[in-house]
Amino acid sequence: MKEDFKCPCKEVDPDNFLTNEQVEELIATMNSYKFTQGDYLKVYNCIHCNDCGTAEERFVLKHKFLKDGNKIEGLNDVISIIEEYGTPFKLNKSRIKFIPGIKKESKTLLYLGCFTTVKTPKYGENLIKYLLNQEVDFTILEEEICCGYPILCTGATETYHSLVKRNKELFIEKGYEKIIVACPSCYMVFKKEYQDLNLKINYFTDYLKISPNKKEGNVIIQHACPLKNGAIEGIVENIEDIFKKSGYRVLESVPRECCGGGIGHQLRIDVIDEIAQRRMEQFNEVNVNEDSENYITTYCPDAYWIIKVFGRKKRIKFELRDMCELLMYK
Repeated sequence: MKEDFKCPCKEVDPDNFLTNEQVEELIATMNSYKFTQGDYLKVYNCIHCNDCGTAEERFVLKHKFLKDGNKIEGLNDVISIIEEYGTPFKLNKSRIKFIPGIKKESKTLLYLGCFTTVKTPKYGENLIKYLLNQEVDFTILEEEICCGYPILCTGATETYHSLVKRNKELFIEKGYEKIIVACPSCYMVFKKEYQDLNLKINYFTDYLKISPNKKEGNVIIQHACPLKNGAIEGIVENIEDIFKKSGYRVLESVPRECCGGGIGHQLRIDVIDEIAQRRMEQFNEVNVNEDSENYITTYCPDAYWIIKVFGRKKRIKFELRDMCELLMYK
């Protein structure tokens, strides 16, 4: 738990914000009260950026909300789809184009994640190309099973654990020794749930290298909140160093704040949309030389989607590119 943190959910909906102290009190007294449907606004006013340090406790409160008999519109339908198809995206199969060179079998799995394959396929395609250019040995699954994080964010922990079990069985069957992940949510789930398999879990940024071809232009880096807030120590400094040494001018005057996409685009979308719009306005306040190339990038598919959608709405002056595309040298 952090005493000093800046929560975007508190900023946009202060009347329905639970402080760390309130969360701890609710956890400690769980047997003495029942949530009502009216508590939805408070319990789900969280995008799990984890700057507060109480993300896990907030998951527990969401589970209790459902256990106490309350409802989330459409949740039962989503659970049914997940149980049948292993993904929340029943009607949207992977949109990533086939990239020649991927091995059919390997001890290393590149796990792209539901959001990457469906919502941000270009992000995933460029990651595949980047790893192939570096001659990284890996394979991919024709059909992935969701890591479970999106449904964990609803509080439906039974469904979450069923997905974890299915993936665990699949990884054992395939004999994987290492998993490279493209999404912060997947990374956090795999690091937490698969310790007993002795799998090595790498985030794809571990493979980013300084470009041997000198790059030019201004870059805003939208950092992945859960990773920078404790999941991967030093990730902010490491990534910014790579971009600087590749020739880019990293715009450090831009505050390292949340884009709103920590749980995808579900549940309190009113809160998510407001945070996203505020973030885009921060980008528009940056003074840059318009004669230069001005880029915005991220290492999170959810953030990539947020910037793509809300950046267009707010007409930000930065061109969205994924990190692998900006560092590609072949």
